[in-house]
Amino acid sequence: MPNFRKQRIAGWIVKSLFTLLIVAINVLIVWRVFFSANIPNSVGTLHVNDALREAYAENGGKITAQYQNQLTTTYGENNTGYFGVPEYFFIPEANQVQVVFRYNNSTLKHLAEDYGLSETPAKDGDYFDVTLLKVTDLTPHDETDSEVESIRLAPTGVKRDTTALYTYYRYVFDGVEIDESAVCHVYLDVYYLQDLNYEKTPYGTLLLYDQLHEWLPFDLSRADKKALAAD
Repeated sequence: MPNFRKQRIAGWIVKSLFTLLIVAINVLIVWRVFFSANIPNSVGTLHVNDALREAYAENGGKITAQYQNQLTTTYGENNTGYFGVPEYFFIPEANQVQVVFRYNNSTLKHLAEDYGLSETPAKDGDYFDVTLLKVTDLTPHDETDSEVESIRLAPTGVKRDTTALYTYYRYVFDGVEIDESAVCHVYLDVYYLQDLNYEKTPYGTLLLYDQLHEWLPFDLSRADKKALAAD
């Protein structure tokens, strides 16, 4: 005769394990969405250097922080999801751009695959060259002439931190003057340090500024304002 009591116990155990599995998956999703993707305070706060400090003082303790609604993650055929810019803004009074740049752990696995490395690079290393490229059309009204001026800018300040899933950098770029009357674009270019050649297509690139797109105000956090006031 079948033992219905044992069957009920076995059924209860299976149902409980299934419920726990669902709860664990939901907890993991919530943790990933709301906690693991949070920008660490060490790179999430405005970096105040001499250029920004002087601009802040000259403008009576006021600065403008603005950005555009551009794609925040690379979506190229060969680099989808590799790199992201969860936060960036231009400060016109200081001719400065601050960018929070990140990549997740799987990007290092892709790096090993793309470059035929023998193993996945360790997370604590620096592997990427990150620069701004400002491209201006010098003859915008002449469709027969595609003369452009390209200026590449290296960061003047860098901070780095990590979370369980991501590696973060805050880059500061000085000397970024935007003439809004000119047809201009500003890109964030990423190159692998062991394959650094600015004549080649970047390993990843993200558009930060397009003359045809509108500016949006960036709200500085309380920590950002405190950092400014402290200097």
